[in-house]
Amino acid sequence: MAGETGFNTQAEAGAPGGAPPSPPPAAGDAGSNFLDSLFAVDPLDDESVKQFSADVQRIKDLASAGPTSGGFALEPEAGQKFIGAVSRYIDEAWPSLRADVVALRQRPELGSGPYATRVAEHDGSVMDGDDASLIPNLELLEKGLITLREAIQLAIGSYREGDEEISMTFKAIDKE
Repeated sequence: MAGETGFNTQAEAGAPGGAPPSPPPAAGDAGSNFLDSLFAVDPLDDESVKQFSADVQRIKDLASAGPTSGGFALEPEAGQKFIGAVSRYIDEAWPSLRADVVALRQRPELGSGPYATRVAEHDGSVMDGDDASLIPNLELLEKGLITLREAIQLAIGSYREGDEEISMTFKAIDKE
C-alpha cells in the first residue's frame, strides 16, 4: 500500500507526484556528510569496509596535496574535534571491542555431535575464516581510521602553513 507520499518505491520518488529530489549539500556540510558516511560503514560487509578504506586513503592523498595543489586544509580547532572523535574510537572503544571480538574467535562449546560441530565451525569462520569475515573487516576499519587521523593532521598542517604564508606576506607589506 502506498504511503502518504503517494508512491510505492524509491524509483517512483522522482516521478511526477512523487517526492522532490534531495537538494545538494549546503556549503560547509562536507564534514557532516563525511561523518554520516562513517556511520554507514557496515563492518559485516567487506565491500563497505574496503570502500571506506579507499575513501580515507583518498582523503589522506588530498590532505597531503594541500589546498594549493588541489587538496584541502582544515582549520585546527575543527580538525582537533575530528581527531578527538576518531582517537576516542581508536584508543578507547576499539581496544575493548577488540578484546570482545577476540573472545568470539574461540570455538563455541555447543556439544560434540555432528550438527554442533558444524555450527561451531561456521561461527568461527564468520568471525575469522577469511578476508570477508568480521575480524579482518574490523582490523581494516581500524587501519582506515588511523589513516583518517593522519589525513586530518596533514590537513591541519596545511592550514597552518597557509597561515604562515599569509603572515609573512603581511609582514613584507608592513616593511614597505
